[in-house]
Amino acid sequence: MKENHKKLVIIAGSVVIIICIFLSLIIFVFRIDTPVVNYLRRVVHAPALIIGDTRISISDIEDNTSSIKRFYENQDFSSYGIRIDFKTDDGKKRLKVQEKKMLNKLVEDVAIEQLAKNWKITLSEEVVQSAMDRPMAEMGTRENVESNLNNLYGWTIADFGKKVVRGQLLREKVAIKFDQENTVTEAMRQKITAAKKELDNGRDFADIAMQYSEGSTANEGGVMGWFAYNQLQDEIGKKIFTMDKGTYSDIIETPIGLHIVRINDVAEENDSKIVHISQIIIKKITFADYLTQHIKNMKIKVLLSQYQWDQETAMIVFKDQALIDFEKKMDEEMKQVLEKPLNAQ
Repeated sequence: MKENHKKLVIIAGSVVIIICIFLSLIIFVFRIDTPVVNYLRRVVHAPALIIGDTRISISDIEDNTSSIKRFYENQDFSSYGIRIDFKTDDGKKRLKVQEKKMLNKLVEDVAIEQLAKNWKITLSEEVVQSAMDRPMAEMGTRENVESNLNNLYGWTIADFGKKVVRGQLLREKVAIKFDQENTVTEAMRQKITAAKKELDNGRDFADIAMQYSEGSTANEGGVMGWFAYNQLQDEIGKKIFTMDKGTYSDIIETPIGLHIVRINDVAEENDSKIVHISQIIIKKITFADYLTQHIKNMKIKVLLSQYQWDQETAMIVFKDQALIDFEKKMDEEMKQVLEKPLNAQ
């Protein structure tokens, strides 16, 4: 009897394991879209992403993907030479690319929430509502706005506030706090001071820019090109428009870092003075870079079969090379569309 009982327990356990594996396959891997499977997803809240202590369910992902699909189906891309039919293989791949972007946006949103919590930044519902009231007053009645949101995304106004407005406002507040905390470091001052000392000792500006500058034009000797006063940051413009051709500035501090600027040439354009400049810049860390580093330090698990976490880029990426290649092709296609003259569209 005991042996039979053990066998029954083993058989029952095996059946449970098989059922669990089967359910995992249809929920996680194949993402089969039937009423029963969708009901199961919502009941068990099967996670798609685990970001630290935050779990984002598959049903949440699919709701968002459905909204993306709905939005694109309501757009006319014919003038751009693009036709999107999500029933075709090409259309399904396009939807996957948009879904991947949405997944990375969700990771970023959680990171912003974490930073806000760390810095004790809060956002009341009244502030969110006030931010929504202003554009609604410009766009028409509440009924019109809600109708448009429903047609485009299948959203209510409350959904719009939760999914879009709140995240934008919180990001702005976190970015402002970061800028307040993001002061010039002693290492930055030492580096720019060393560059200035070499300039004062007669070394060529271009050589020093190539050695010290952290700007995108460092390899070209720091050459920036021609600028009018209103094209430069106030701190730089106020200084260099009082300087003579062939001279360079003292160290100038701006919100993005420390600069030394050289006047290569001076000219007139439309009765206004313009200057040709080069610069050496020692940059502060940007908010985007800081956010990326924060995301890299987060514990992230991707449970959807077609995606994986790439620690180097701190992004969710495709596993399938075919989808990777398709995304590159799609990005190039969009780049060409954006570069195309409007009168040619």
